Amino acid sequence: MNTRQLKAGVIALLASSAVMMAPATYANDGGYHKGGYHQMERGGHHAGLKKMFRGLDLTDEQREQVKTIVKQTREEMKALGASKEERQTHKDEMLALITADGFDESQAANLIATKQAKRQQAGVIMLKAQNQVYQLLTPEQQEKFKENFDKKGKRKHR
Repeated sequence: MNTRQLKAGVIALLASSAVMMAPATYANDGGYHKGGYHQMERGGHHAGLKKMFRGLDLTDEQREQVKTIVKQTREEMKALGASKEERQTHKDEMLALITADGFDESQAANLIATKQAKRQQAGVIMLKAQNQVYQLLTPEQQEKFKENFDKKGKRKHR
């Protein structure tokens, strides 16, 4: 492993630790904060799903079917999430890795691979849900969705 890969691995490890610690840090405040991790708790991923299908004039039946898909997806994502014990174990493993006298690259790679595997599973779950909703659309709505999707990538970000 070269220096660039090592640096990238350490950065990914540190970033994953921040993500893993965020829910534990704010879990007891009883409220939600704007943006960041807590936006996901309020349905940020699912809000993105809703935005993708905005302006398509869904029928009441389609809306109900979308709600069912979103609920199912939310349950799958929740099941995929780490428990408090798993987050603490991950945190302890990272601390041990960071504070060790020698750096164990294979252990770092394993920690990162585990985290990436969960992210990949979450991505697959979301794409599956989006496909299910897309299949509910009429051909006209599907065409409008494609137009909206193309526009989305062409917007300028500030």
